[in-house]
Amino acid sequence: MHVHRTITRTGQSAGVTTATIERESTDRKITLEIAHNVRHLAGYPTVAGQATTASDIIRSGSLHELTRAGLAAFGDLGVGVVVDFRSSMEHEMYPTPDLSVQDVTIIQAPVFETDASPGALAREDRYPGHAAIYQQFLTEGGGAYRTLFETIAMASGPVLFHCAVGKDRTGVAAALLLELAGVPDEHIIADYAISTAELEPVVEERMDKFEEYGISIETGRMMMAAPPRDMELTLDFIRGRWGSAAGYLGALGLAPGTIDAVRARMLS
Repeated sequence: MHVHRTITRTGQSAGVTTATIERESTDRKITLEIAHNVRHLAGYPTVAGQATTASDIIRSGSLHELTRAGLAAFGDLGVGVVVDFRSSMEHEMYPTPDLSVQDVTIIQAPVFETDASPGALAREDRYPGHAAIYQQFLTEGGGAYRTLFETIAMASGPVLFHCAVGKDRTGVAAALLLELAGVPDEHIIADYAISTAELEPVVEERMDKFEEYGISIETGRMMMAAPPRDMELTLDFIRGRWGSAAGYLGALGLAPGTIDAVRARMLS
C-alpha cells in the first residue's frame, strides 16, 4: 500500500576525529544494491550511559536504483514504512520501485516542493552553505520531520527515511533523532560527516552532470560533502531557538507522548 503526504568549512569540530567517523561508518553500514549512504542508528552512546538500540531505524539515499538483489536485501531488512523526503518532482523523475509486494507503505513527506536543493542553488550561484540550508529545512520544512516522528512512534517494525543522497534532509532528521536520544554532539556530528566518504562514488559518477549544469567540480564536491562544522552550527541553531530536539518537535505540535515514544524506540 502506498500512502502519499503531502559557508562550507573543512576540518573537525566538537571532538570529532577521522577515526571516530571511520569506526562508526563501519559499524552501521547497510549494503543495498544500489542505494547510497545507508546505515542504521544503533550503537551510539548517550550522556545517560545508555546506547541507542535503533538498528530498525535506517537512514538512506534514494531507493530508485535498487537492483533485483538490492530489492531482495531491502526485503530482508523487514522495513514496513519508507518516509521519502524528496519533492514531488524528484519522486516523479526518480520513482521508488514498487514495494507493495513486500507490504511496504511509502509516505511522501517533502521537506520542500520548490527546488531549494543544494544543486539548484549552486546552479543559480546563490548557495548560502549547508548550515543555512539546514536552518531553512527546520523552519520551513518541519511538516516533513513531524511526519517522520509520528511514523516512527506508530510503526511496529523497521522504518527507513531518505532523500536524494541521504545527506542533507536525511542528515537533519538523523541529528534530531540522535539528539532526542541524548547522544553527545561529537557522535551526532560524526554520523553526519560519514556521508562525505559514503558519497564519493556519487561525486565521481556526477562529474559530467556538474559540467552540464554549469557547476564547477570544486562546487560539486562542496555540495556533496558533509563538513562537521555545518552540523555543529545546526545543533547550535536548534538549541538556540528551541532548546533541544524535543523542544523543536513540541513546537511542531507533536504531543509529549509521541516524542517519548520515539525516544523509547531509540533506546529500548
